[in-house]
Amino acid sequence: MMLFPLGSVLLPGGKMKLRIFEPRYKRLVKQACQTSNTFGICLFDGKTGETAPVLSSVGTLAQIVDFEALDGGLLGVTVVGTKRFRIVNVRSEFDGLRQAEVEWLRTWSYSKIEVKHRHLSEQLQHIFRRFPKFAELHPQCFFDDASWVCQRWLELLPVKKKDVDFLLMQDDCHQAMEFLSQSNFVSENRRLN
Repeated sequence: MMLFPLGSVLLPGGKMKLRIFEPRYKRLVKQACQTSNTFGICLFDGKTGETAPVLSSVGTLAQIVDFEALDGGLLGVTVVGTKRFRIVNVRSEFDGLRQAEVEWLRTWSYSKIEVKHRHLSEQLQHIFRRFPKFAELHPQCFFDDASWVCQRWLELLPVKKKDVDFLLMQDDCHQAMEFLSQSNFVSENRRLN
């Protein structure tokens, strides 16, 4: 699977717009369109230094659902997250495009939000009202589903790679709900409203 490393995550049920400008990622999109219309998105640790950025152990299969030509020779691609995977092995090609061998992970199933976590759903609804461009990406919302709510928060928040790896390796969303309940960002946002 071809990999597109990002500074944020895409998870199943999430939608994202990408601006493609590097030749290797234009090649990724071209090859994806010629085959399955899919590629992998994973988080990378953007620290600068002598070593290459470190990729997360977990990623999501992204399906291309739309694309457009943007100003300046950029390519705009809209993708939807479909299923999670664990990266087993990675190799780099001549231009730096990474290819990965992956194992598929179980999709988080529906889980009703507990009363103690209801504030996460309420705050996410507030974000959707406040930022209509983000809400447009998700015409169908499932604010009563803890799995869906967790995944949207993890896409929005600046979560460290080690936390993403731990949370996304879980079989369900319960650890992520606890992590998000203790998140300073969500707590601060809650106090502001």
